[in-house]
Amino acid sequence: MPSLKSNFQCNSYNRGERIDSSKFGDDPGSPAVADSSKSPKFISEGAKPTPTYHCKKCRRVVALQDNVVGHVPGEGETCFKWHKRSSGNPFSRPEEHECSSIFVEPLRWMTTVEEGALEGKLNCAHCEARLGYFNWSGIQCSCGSWITPAFQLHKSRIDITTL
Repeated sequence: MPSLKSNFQCNSYNRGERIDSSKFGDDPGSPAVADSSKSPKFISEGAKPTPTYHCKKCRRVVALQDNVVGHVPGEGETCFKWHKRSSGNPFSRPEEHECSSIFVEPLRWMTTVEEGALEGKLNCAHCEARLGYFNWSGIQCSCGSWITPAFQLHKSRIDITTL
């Protein structure tokens, strides 16, 4: 029986190793990408508007909906609480809380990621405002779900608009 390592090639990164920029998604704020999004092939009648994420300070596009990594919401803080008997329905779920951040794929404007850091802050490429954090080992979302690797943008630091 062949081993799993021979069937699955693992791409791991060493601390300080510069990451090949071809592995990153296109920068949605670059002029080439911004011009292509205004082309007629994207504007069609009946097309559903897609969210675009901008830096709140300088309004630069930092991500598109295509760059967002979805996740299944976890149980949030309730999964860490002491479980003791309580009166009421044990199967009732508390109200769902919306995630306080979005997770995106690594993008070209994330210079600290491209330089090979394993974790750190994500700053806007234009105004240097702090937008979030990244960690190749993963970050826990406010809903309780773990996302690995994680490139987290806080919703309080970005504006969400639809095109």
